[in-house]
Amino acid sequence: MANRMTPPAEGQEKDVLLVLDKQQGKVSAVKGIDKDGNLQTVPPTQGGGFMQVDKNGDVFSNFLSNFFRKFQDTSGLELFSVKASEAEQQARAIEDNHRNPTPEGDKRAEMLRVPKPDFHEFKQGYRFDPARIDWENLKKVGITADTLKNTKDFDRVMRGYKSRNTYTVSGTVGGFYLKPTDVKLSFYQAKDGTVVPKLHGVQQDEKLLQRPYNGHEFTKQEQGNLQGTGNLGGIAQIKDPKSGEQIPVFVSRDRYTHELEYMRADKWKCPDTICGVKVSPEQKVAFEAGQAVKMDNLQFKDGTRRSAYLQVSAVERGLEFLPRSAVQFLQQGQQQVAGLKDGQGVEFNGHVQPGAQGKSPDKVQPKDVTPAAESRTQVAVNSEGKTNEATKQGKEPLKQGQDKPTAKQKEKQEKTQDKSLKADKPKKSKGMKI
Repeated sequence: MANRMTPPAEGQEKDVLLVLDKQQGKVSAVKGIDKDGNLQTVPPTQGGGFMQVDKNGDVFSNFLSNFFRKFQDTSGLELFSVKASEAEQQARAIEDNHRNPTPEGDKRAEMLRVPKPDFHEFKQGYRFDPARIDWENLKKVGITADTLKNTKDFDRVMRGYKSRNTYTVSGTVGGFYLKPTDVKLSFYQAKDGTVVPKLHGVQQDEKLLQRPYNGHEFTKQEQGNLQGTGNLGGIAQIKDPKSGEQIPVFVSRDRYTHELEYMRADKWKCPDTICGVKVSPEQKVAFEAGQAVKMDNLQFKDGTRRSAYLQVSAVERGLEFLPRSAVQFLQQGQQQVAGLKDGQGVEFNGHVQPGAQGKSPDKVQPKDVTPAAESRTQVAVNSEGKTNEATKQGKEPLKQGQDKPTAKQKEKQEKTQDKSLKADKPKKSKGMKI
């Protein structure tokens, strides 16, 4: 059955769509689209059964979207929107100008021409099809696709993430007036398949962390971590809202809206490399346990190499670089330890890693500790067997805070090296006695 519009009410004139076939040089009036999606046309004469539309209405927008999707190559067709009472006259004028173009005729045609909709490409990795989103409805509260593109949030929300930026929204939605407020935006798919926007306002509930979260009660330390870093710092067991089963999850708190979000820990896989640096087995274990990990010598897009703290974030659905405020919280709250012994039995100082915070000093193991700056080389050489140019010839363990051999050690190394060279030097032959 053809897609026909109801005739307009008396005294309420609507528009008619005219289509120009450039190859034939002929203008017809659009009657509708048949069940197979083919365009139906009739001569643009009075009483010709035109499809009459309100060009500001949803039906008109939907028709245009369907038309341009069906006929992806529309270079040979042009659509024009004219008053129903002027259809025949305008059709003749458009045809005449197509055959014999004039500046005045081109200007008139341009005013009547229907522009091709700006389709948003469905890219690989998108969770949602931009074409299935009601952008006109979202525009009523102040958010458009262009807004999201300008803030570089478009790809992000299409992939199923919450926007990084906030947007001021206001307007009437569903009969209710929404006063101006700042929100983040995400989308979800409803049961009927439609893609629905979700506005995330700021949560003002100060006792949110003090109440059970899907069956998990946050400890004081976990509450502090969520407020300070945005992440739990460990794995929580919660009751799955859908299945009711107990599942291990990462929990994070949006740093702006304060919403709590979770992500299954048993479904997440740690990458092998981050910014060109291989992730060690120990770092993988720490990441998978929800801990913050400091990684050195990371290669960034601007060509620089820097150190940074990373942690799994349920908000980001994966690893995130912790912001400065979160790093400061970690460093200020770190438990300092002294007198631990490295692999050679030499004492060193350091701070307890986030996952081991709260342990009594006698329970803290070297693996729980990140060496302090003055002890890094010492531990690397004595415990991990690493060397640099200054330490590669050394056989004695480095002492506490030492990052290169002492003058006495260096002298001893040189003497040992000289002896080794002499021992390797071939003896001079005295010849053969006869």
